[in-house]
Amino acid sequence: MLVIPSIDLEGGRAVKRVRGRRGEYVFVGDPLELARRFSRAPLIHVVDLDGAERGTPANLDVVAAISDAVGGRCQVGGGLRDPASVSRALGLCDYAVLGTLPFTEPRLFDEMAKSFPGRLVVSLDVSEGWVMGGGWTARLLRLEDALRLLEGRDLAAAIYTSIDVEGTGVGPLVADVEALRRVAKRIYYAGGVSSCAHLELLKRAGFDGVIVGYALYRGDLSCVGEGFTY
Repeated sequence: MLVIPSIDLEGGRAVKRVRGRRGEYVFVGDPLELARRFSRAPLIHVVDLDGAERGTPANLDVVAAISDAVGGRCQVGGGLRDPASVSRALGLCDYAVLGTLPFTEPRLFDEMAKSFPGRLVVSLDVSEGWVMGGGWTARLLRLEDALRLLEGRDLAAAIYTSIDVEGTGVGPLVADVEALRRVAKRIYYAGGVSSCAHLELLKRAGFDGVIVGYALYRGDLSCVGEGFTY
């Protein structure tokens, strides 16, 4: 199982928020320092938090610097709500992550999935059974309805993010991996991971990768191999 370091950007800084709430942090630091630290990872997950909240990318200069540090081996999301933004993101990273547009404009997303086959990642950001959008501020669809909407697209991966435990370290809220696998061949998990026992739980559940931030920053995951696998 792949362990994917996460770098969340706010105002050019790397931050880790508690349950995605602005102003509640467990970490604030230098994103390029983190990128260099994790440069051996096969994939880096980058989130433009400002972009997600504004609806348009806001930290692309920092994303570009991170991409240079890791050789383009990144997936970036946050505010990618139109083809031009997605194209710019794919000029920086191998994959673009979309969490709102697939559910608010499904026809446009279908066209984009055909234009960028195998390079789009959908993030299912879930709170209390609802997929959230607009920087996790608005309920979009029930999870089961969102999964039905996504079937049949050529996606690079799907991410299941448990907002309710994001940034808390209390442990993952495991989703139905088989239901998720109907929409993508690779399924990643994010939210609440802080120990090797949590990684073991997610590996047994069948996830292909786990996106981790603060626990990696603190060095809590001694079981993670040099190739960022578990």
